[in-house]
Amino acid sequence: MVDHRAKNPIQHGGNQANIRARLKLGNRPLLDFSAPLNALGPPPVAVAAVRAATETIDRYPEPNSPRLVERLAEFHGVPTDQIIVGAGTTELINLIGQMARETAGRRRRSFGVPKPPAAHLVEPSYGEYRRTSAQNGMRTKIWDEHVLGWAQETFPEGKRGVFWTGHPNNPSGRAWDRTRLLNLVDRSPSLMTVVDEAYLPFLPDEAKRTLIGATSTRNNLIVLRSMTKIYAFPGLRIGYAVASPDIVAMLRRSQQPWTVTTAAEVAAIAAVDDSDYLRRTVELIRTESARLTDRLWDLPGVRPLWPGRQRPSFAPPMPNFVVCSLVDTPWTSPQLQDALARRGIFARECSNYRGLEIGSVVTGPGQEHHTRGHLRFCVRNPAENDILVETLADVMASESVLLRSREEIPVLSGFRRWRLRAR
Repeated sequence: MVDHRAKNPIQHGGNQANIRARLKLGNRPLLDFSAPLNALGPPPVAVAAVRAATETIDRYPEPNSPRLVERLAEFHGVPTDQIIVGAGTTELINLIGQMARETAGRRRRSFGVPKPPAAHLVEPSYGEYRRTSAQNGMRTKIWDEHVLGWAQETFPEGKRGVFWTGHPNNPSGRAWDRTRLLNLVDRSPSLMTVVDEAYLPFLPDEAKRTLIGATSTRNNLIVLRSMTKIYAFPGLRIGYAVASPDIVAMLRRSQQPWTVTTAAEVAAIAAVDDSDYLRRTVELIRTESARLTDRLWDLPGVRPLWPGRQRPSFAPPMPNFVVCSLVDTPWTSPQLQDALARRGIFARECSNYRGLEIGSVVTGPGQEHHTRGHLRFCVRNPAENDILVETLADVMASESVLLRSREEIPVLSGFRRWRLRAR
C-alpha cells in the first residue's frame, strides 16, 4: 500500500495549487473546505486597515509589534510582558522548539544529562509539532489522544521536555477539560506544556476553557493563539503566544527582527476591536457545525465526529471543522478527495495524520472496521455546506467507482493499527 505520509510527511489544508496542477483543473472554481478558516471571511475593518497601511510600506515595522501586544494584553487581561507576537503560530512553534533544545543543552553542560529532550505528542495532531521537534533533535513519545483525553492522570509525573497539544485538537476537534489539563501541567513542573488554542475562539464557551489566565502563575505553560483561523487572513501570517514573562523573554531572544509586517499588525489590531464579528462567528459555527455534522451522518459510508462509530445522541460544541471516517465504502480518501475536486469541492485528505492512515481501525461495540481513510471538512455558510453534502452524496453513490479502489486493505501493525474507540 502507498504510504501517503512518505510522499509528504507534513501537509496542510488550503493548498489549491497542488491539487489544481495534479488534476489539471485550471481555473475551475473550487469551494475550499480544506482550510478551517472563518466562514465569514476577513473582517471588513481589517481589510480596510491593510489598504490604509499601503501608505507606510516605505517604513520598517516596529520590532516586537508593541501596539498589537498592548491591544492583546488588554483583550486578555494580562501584562504586556506575557505576550509575544509572531508571523503565525508556526514561527512561535519553531521558537519553542529552539528554546527547548537550548535549555536541554545547558542542562547537559551543567549536569551531564546524556539524553536529548523529549517531545510528547498527542496524536493524531497538527504536524508542525512533530516537525519542529525533529528539527531540534528531540526524542518523540506518542500519546493516544483518546486514551489521554479521558485519563490525563495516566500521563507520568516528573517528565521533562515539551508536551504539545491542541485545545481543541486538530483534526479531532476535541477540547480538553480545563481542570484536568491544568492538573497535568502542575504534576510535571519540569515539562513545558504547549497548548495550541488556535480553534478555541470558535467555541461558545471559550472563556471557560482557555488556559491564558493560568500562564501568569506557571513557568511551564505556553498558550498559542492563531489569528489566521478565527479572522480568516492566512495570507498575512500573524499569531501570538501567552506565557510567563521569563518564557516570553527567552522566546524573544531567539526571534528575528521584523517578522511581523505592518499590514499584519494593523489588520490584527482592527480585528480584535471588532467584537460583533466574533459574536457572529460563534453563532454561525454553533448552528452550522451541528447541522453539517448531522447531515453528514445521513450519508452511507461516512462517519463524522471522529472517533465515534455510532451516531451520538448529544455532541459537544465543535470548532469549525469535522473529520469523517470512510467505512463500508469502496472509496478511499485520496480517491474521494480527487472526485470531489473534479466536482468543485476541495476537502482535506487526512492519511498523512498519524493514526488516520488508510486501513486504520475503528472499533465500536462488538465491531471492528478498517477505514478507507479520513476526510476533514471545514464549516462554511449554510448554502455552501448544503452543496458539500449534496455533492458528496452524489459522488459516493456514483456507479463509476474506480475498480482500483477495491484492493485489499492490509491490517496495520503497531502504532499505525490505531484503535479509534467509540466515545
